[in-house]
Amino acid sequence: MMQYEIGIVETRNVIKTLLDDYGYDFRDYALTSFKRRLEQIISNNGLKDADGLIGKLKGNPTFFDQFLNEVNIDTTEMFRDPSFWRTLRDDILPEIIRNSTTKPRIWIASFDSGEELYSLTIILKEMGALDKVQIYSNVFTNATIQKITSGQLDPKDIEINEANYVRLNGKSQYSSYYKVEGNKYFFDSTLVKDVNFIKQTPIIDKDPGAVKLVLFRNQALYYNQLLQERVLQKIAESLVAGGFLALGIKETLENTNANNKFTVFNETERIYKRKNV
Repeated sequence: MMQYEIGIVETRNVIKTLLDDYGYDFRDYALTSFKRRLEQIISNNGLKDADGLIGKLKGNPTFFDQFLNEVNIDTTEMFRDPSFWRTLRDDILPEIIRNSTTKPRIWIASFDSGEELYSLTIILKEMGALDKVQIYSNVFTNATIQKITSGQLDPKDIEINEANYVRLNGKSQYSSYYKVEGNKYFFDSTLVKDVNFIKQTPIIDKDPGAVKLVLFRNQALYYNQLLQERVLQKIAESLVAGGFLALGIKETLENTNANNKFTVFNETERIYKRKNV
């Protein structure tokens, strides 16, 4: 059976419903990738077409929360791009901790499904520095918070996560951070017990302020240029002078208005440092 293909007009009708009924603005998400997410949601929920999705969204906050979880771009792997995490552990985290008189703030500004957050906290624990920072993480819904704080991550990714951890040259055994219950895997939830979760709309209209490190990897490529500029400006304003911004290896600040606020710290890993002015 062929998967339903949603049209441009229908996609915009869904986006209008999300904005009108719930105040969530997806108008500046990259249309092609957003269409694919909607098609998958329609298929997963046994719906016939875009009108069926709109009908299910209207007056149904419970399904709306489910929709947000499904439309979110999952991180999918822990320690994705291990060389990035080595750079973070060896060069960046020691510097921001050493040069801070109070606990430095770290902000995962992408909409993480837990993998990025647990990767960060495991590294900090192995450095003996988990209690020396304040971590903030963006989420769409309370359900995401509950999923992350329960420690339940996707078991299908265990093998690739472990391979990434080995390539990272982790200091322990990856298996020491989770337990198996039946066919489910639960990570040590104490790793995230002090994390501050920030419920956001798609346009990211809140920030922790006075941040020393922002992780915004593999997110901006799902935005159009207008939203990229808006979010990058928000992130730049949240960072203190000398603070770090980590983008995905497929992303860059080149040709953005935020570029003049940063210097390149590591070109390969797409890590930037906030200028003093």
